[in-house]
Amino acid sequence: MDKLSILQSVKRCKIMDNLNTDEIRLYLILLANSGENGDGKILLRVIYEVLGEGFSTDRLRAACSKLEEYGLIEVPASSLEQVEDDDSKLVYKIFPVKQG
Repeated sequence: MDKLSILQSVKRCKIMDNLNTDEIRLYLILLANSGENGDGKILLRVIYEVLGEGFSTDRLRAACSKLEEYGLIEVPASSLEQVEDDDSKLVYKIFPVKQG
């Protein structure tokens, strides 16, 4: 999975124009952390450290929901339900943008 190509396709589709700052920053963290096949796991502690202490679990859930709505990521419901403490992991998958 070529992360630069994915990012360029997101830019071409102007999806970023429809996302707020939380969503864009979370997407970039998840993209950078994802593996070659798009699968990723990241400690919540890392997300909170990068996005700042004001970034809450509610904001994380909202940002994930919006990114899923645009088809950029998939987060299993069980992963979001288990978001409890900083040592929890967010499990996700990044998808290439579908041109259309």
